[in-house]
Amino acid sequence: MESITLKYYFKILDDFLTKKGLRHSAPRDKLLDFLCDPSNGLMQHFEADTIFFELSKRDLGVSRASVFRNLTLFSEIGILRKSKFGENHFHYELAGTEKKFHHHLICKKCGKFIEFDKGSFKNIARSTAEENGFTMTDYRFEVFGLCPDCGKTEKEE
Repeated sequence: MESITLKYYFKILDDFLTKKGLRHSAPRDKLLDFLCDPSNGLMQHFEADTIFFELSKRDLGVSRASVFRNLTLFSEIGILRKSKFGENHFHYELAGTEKKFHHHLICKKCGKFIEFDKGSFKNIARSTAEENGFTMTDYRFEVFGLCPDCGKTEKEE
């Protein structure tokens, strides 16, 4: 598969590997190709075990350790964004070629989440980072609570 998104992410990966004196590996390249494939069947926010399961199903020869290691690497270099959503494991999503920031409302009871975009948070995050000598490369804003369905159930109990 060759797309603008795949080319964009491979450029990020190439630049990082070159800078660190590292080489491409078949499992890493297969994983990135799979993540960028719009027909991969993944939800927008996915878990490492889901990726491993889907790669295994397709017999792509990528180990579970390679999946976890490379998802961490892809997060560190800006290909993926990761969030915990109040759970003990990460959820990942492609960062997007346009680096669009968005936020999440997360239900602590059922795990449902809603994405929303409010640009003013970006300015607050950037100015707070600058005030403290940080260079902002990314930020996350997550609100935890109860969704309308769980909130209703909570009141009834």
